[in-house]
Amino acid sequence: MQFSRRMLALPVAALGIVLFVALVRTKSGPKRLDVDERARAVRVITAPEVALVPRVVGYGSVRPAQVWEAVAEVGGRVVEMHPSLKRGAILPAGAVLLRIDQTEYRLKVAAAEAEVQSALARLRELEQKKINTERLFAVESESLTLGEAELQRRQRLLETGTISRSEYDREERSWLAQRNAVQGYRSTLDLIPAERRQLSAALDAARSRLEDARLDLGRTVITAPFECRIGEVGVELSQYAKVGQTVAVADSIGASEVSAQVPIAAFLRLVRPGPVPLVRNGDIDMDDIRRAIGVDGVVRLNLPSGPVEWKARLSRLSDSIDPKTRTVGVIVVVDDSYFSARPGERPPLVKNMYCEVELRGRPHSATVVLPRSAVREGRVRVVGADLRLETREVAVDAVQGDLVALRSGVQPGERVVATDVIPAIEGMLLEPVDDAELLAHVIREASGGAGTP
Repeated sequence: MQFSRRMLALPVAALGIVLFVALVRTKSGPKRLDVDERARAVRVITAPEVALVPRVVGYGSVRPAQVWEAVAEVGGRVVEMHPSLKRGAILPAGAVLLRIDQTEYRLKVAAAEAEVQSALARLRELEQKKINTERLFAVESESLTLGEAELQRRQRLLETGTISRSEYDREERSWLAQRNAVQGYRSTLDLIPAERRQLSAALDAARSRLEDARLDLGRTVITAPFECRIGEVGVELSQYAKVGQTVAVADSIGASEVSAQVPIAAFLRLVRPGPVPLVRNGDIDMDDIRRAIGVDGVVRLNLPSGPVEWKARLSRLSDSIDPKTRTVGVIVVVDDSYFSARPGERPPLVKNMYCEVELRGRPHSATVVLPRSAVREGRVRVVGADLRLETREVAVDAVQGDLVALRSGVQPGERVVATDVIPAIEGMLLEPVDDAELLAHVIREASGGAGTP
């Protein structure tokens, strides 16, 4: 049985060998298939030529442009206070904040007025004295003239022996007495101008005391000098206000300031050379400095519902550089933020509110502006001839936020690849797809549109 099984296996093995040899000899070679090149889809933008508006962003806190401290210039008991004189209240210009008891100061005014009337009465008395003295002087002068004529007549009679010497002496004594009287009136008239000056000075002093008393009386009423928001209240009704005590602190709501710290290099990039001189005839004027800098601003408050913006104007630069951050303080002013406020939509600029300040300079010359992501290690990928990928080396003029302004390397109108192509093979076939939204964003940002650079 074992021999029979071996005999059956030999024909089967021989048949398998024959079939294998036949298949090897009759097999055909692999067919060659032609594969078409596949294009890679990429996002592209048409390189725009835009006059780049230089921008820089800083951050700072809001503070009122004007802070008023109401200081008591006179002392006394507070007898009246405005019902809304509370911290946070907004009061109109001219509102009476408080009154100090005026009794003492009215008495001082009355006393000063009496002094003035007394001085005026003495001046009128002096004028009348002058008139009376002038009349007496005229009469006595006439009597002196007559006495002198009589004395001369008596002298001639004495010489002829008609009268005695004693009679002549009596007449001479009478004439000397008359002359002394006339001299007395003349001296009185000579002293009247000095007396008038003395009384006039006394009148001026009395009037000064009256004016001072009236000023003190007026200082008992403290009014708001402008539309303001109360920040502090330092006195209560019926309390005694001391001289020099701060009774209230108020902030102006007409203008708000924000001091933003920005890097020096970034700020200098905003300032373009211009013809406006900083010094004229040896004088420096802030208006000339602002015109020379040519920077506008936007104050932005980022809220969960979206950013709220206010147009701002450059006021001045800080007086020093921050020694820690090496930044310069730029102070901008926003006008009437309270008057443009809308409940639930647009808040006013409140003191110590932390805001973003965007500064914008004069536009640069028109140049090609691209997204920052399109420039990689100084190279840009563009769609070349026959839709093939080309890599260009570019010269960067300025970098601003997510934008890059080029000096050379790409011409306006060329299609620039905005997609990060991996792997990027020079000459590979591309399928460009225009990204209109990205192009509009680049143009808007470069032209100074809304948004953070």
